[in-house]
Amino acid sequence: MSFPEFVGGGSTDGIPGVAVGIVSDNKDPEGKGRVKVTFPWREKRDESHWARIAVPMAGPAVGTYFLPEVDDEVLVAFENGDIHYPYVVGALWNGQDPPPTNNESGTNDVRMIRTRSGHEVVLDDTKNAGAVEIRTGAGHSVRLDDAAGSEQITITDKSEQNSISFDPNAGSIELRGGTTVSVSAPTVELAGDGNVSVEAGGVLTLKGAMVKIN
Repeated sequence: MSFPEFVGGGSTDGIPGVAVGIVSDNKDPEGKGRVKVTFPWREKRDESHWARIAVPMAGPAVGTYFLPEVDDEVLVAFENGDIHYPYVVGALWNGQDPPPTNNESGTNDVRMIRTRSGHEVVLDDTKNAGAVEIRTGAGHSVRLDDAAGSEQITITDKSEQNSISFDPNAGSIELRGGTTVSVSAPTVELAGDGNVSVEAGGVLTLKGAMVKIN
């Protein structure tokens, strides 16, 4: 039985309100970002027509692109109740697919985007300790920390041994390498308005075609 058939098949037949659906296909042959869904109370072979997805922003090759995964639970509405024109108006969590975080504290400070590979964008509105952090599934991160009095920008790799830190309060930048830090360019200049210190725990080597010390 096809989707139109199970609700009557006529062009005037419709479904009022919204319905819960399960995404069954997200490979739109026309590349329009549409999906097909099945409905829990029907057999899986009863697929809907291609459903457009309501997104926060859409334009000519611009906008937000978050295509639901196959088996995701979504909320479906129908244009003027017409089953031939379904729209996915949102996605739903459920007992099997929980949200990526929760509001256990009751303060509702955290907003998050998380992908299936574990990539995350976290926006933390904690009072006097807010931050924005981007993390990859492997553990690399960029953190912009707005904590009052200790604001900092930090780029860290998954080993946490290599990092770059920017301290706007101290006016300093710190570059750390777990083993080696290399700087390479046709011309490298190091200058300080005050003192410049070069220290080595072992041998200090200066090498060049010509070494000039003034």
